[in-house]
Amino acid sequence: MAVFAEELLEAGKKNPNIVAFSADVKRSTGTGVFGDAFPDRYFETGICEQNMVGMAAGAALEGKTAVVSTYASFCPGRTWEQLRCSVCLQNADVKVIGAHIGVGSGRDGATHQCFEDIALTSCLPNMRVYSPATADEVRRAARELFTFKGPAYLRLSAVSCSAVPVSAGPLSELSMLKAGGDLAVVATGGIVRSALEAVLEFEAETGKSAAVYDLARLVPFDAEHIRRELFGYKAVISLEEHQLNGGFGSMIASAFAEKGSHPPLFKIGVDGKFGLSADPSDVYERLGLSKNAVLSRLREAEKAVYA
Repeated sequence: MAVFAEELLEAGKKNPNIVAFSADVKRSTGTGVFGDAFPDRYFETGICEQNMVGMAAGAALEGKTAVVSTYASFCPGRTWEQLRCSVCLQNADVKVIGAHIGVGSGRDGATHQCFEDIALTSCLPNMRVYSPATADEVRRAARELFTFKGPAYLRLSAVSCSAVPVSAGPLSELSMLKAGGDLAVVATGGIVRSALEAVLEFEAETGKSAAVYDLARLVPFDAEHIRRELFGYKAVISLEEHQLNGGFGSMIASAFAEKGSHPPLFKIGVDGKFGLSADPSDVYERLGLSKNAVLSRLREAEKAVYA
């Protein structure tokens, strides 16, 4: 969130039409720095997320670029109807920042751990959806948000995966973080780090190699690009900090299904469960999102490919 807060501040310096709204989370999201710099353009709504989105939509319809921020559990979680009717139906210039997606809130528990936000936002007309993995991708996504007018959702993990190669390619295209052989792991969001760790262990264990990709912009979704990049592999594993139903893996599966023969897809995500209050590493393990879970699926894919 600190990276986004920095970009919001810089964008605010350049564009006096940017206004920001917070639902009593200015410290945890970092957006309070914008309020400190521009107190007349910053609005603290308290824990009234639905009102916040309505206010932002009104500001946007009066010519402002409105930014709203809170935990993803509460926006889009609590505000879906307002996003649908007040923002997307009007094609209003509202940028929604969903913080602490997935396990990010740790001991706050199931109410604060959002595993449904991709499904909630990707079905909305006019809404762009970003899911950056690295600090660099957060920065680039934040900058892209302010280059167009219209709704957008930026989902942010509490911890970004910064120790990976930085790609200069478009955010709408797969970024290869590591080259590999017959297998490919495709992830989105901060959980990319688990993919990289698991692949390195898998290679040391088996002597075989696997590629790792991430995708930072999910909507609009370029199905043809996904097929072109991934159809050459013998098996693909998707990884996301989200429900399997309606998430990133479902997008890939749909893209695959539209065109004939394709590699088998092994999906890793949350399988119809809620989170729990525990140390984040324990939550990842219990929900099947840990490095060990990715490693297990890689072994399963290897058996299917080399049997």
